[in-house]
This record gives sequence, structure tokens and C-alpha cells, in this order.
Amino acid sequence: MGAESIDRMIIAIVDGGQLRRLLAALQERTFSATVINATGGFLHESKVTLLAGVSHQRLDEFFAVVRANCPARTRYVSMGGEFSLMPSYPLMIEARVGGATIFVLPVERFVQL
Repeated sequence: MGAESIDRMIIAIVDGGQLRRLLAALQERTFSATVINATGGFLHESKVTLLAGVSHQRLDEFFAVVRANCPARTRYVSMGGEFSLMPSYPLMIEARVGGATIFVLPVERFVQL
């Protein structure tokens, strides 16, 4: 992809467990990305932030790759005994994990030195 065709910056936050499969699928479709490790959310699970420069014409293709490789799922997590009605049983709640949060920003100028 030529530098002149990059006019959007994608910031994608994905589950760390889904990263390997996602990167392979992106590379297969000639997308390149920079990976930044992070931990976040109330579950404190592994998260990864991807930075990618793409053309606006390929945004839907990028979204389709992420959607196919980062499915959201429901997981039950313990909130600990202090939140439970009965002291010996922890309160279990449903939490959505996986999936992706994606921000798309316009790029005025892209230069690769």
C-alpha cells in the first residue's frame, strides 16, 4: 500500500487472547499494524491496542477482519464475597469479553521516513 493512500488512522482495542489470529488475518490482507500492550477494564484482562494506517476505501474490509477474528462472548466472573447476599458464596455477574473497540481518525498527512 502506498503512503499516499493512507488517509485514516485506526486505533483498535482488542482482547489479548485474540491478537495472534487477528494479526495473521490482517497480514493476509496486507494490513500492517503496530501493537501496544495494555491492561484495562474492571476485569483487568490483557488488552492490546493496534494502530493502523489505512485508506478510507478499505475501512469496511478492516472492520470485517476484526469482526471475524475478535468475537464477543459472555463470561461469568466473581465479584467477591463482600458483594454477595450470602457470605460464603461470591456474587457471579455476566461480563462481555472479547470483541473490539475501534476509533477511526482522519489523517491529514502520512510520511514514512
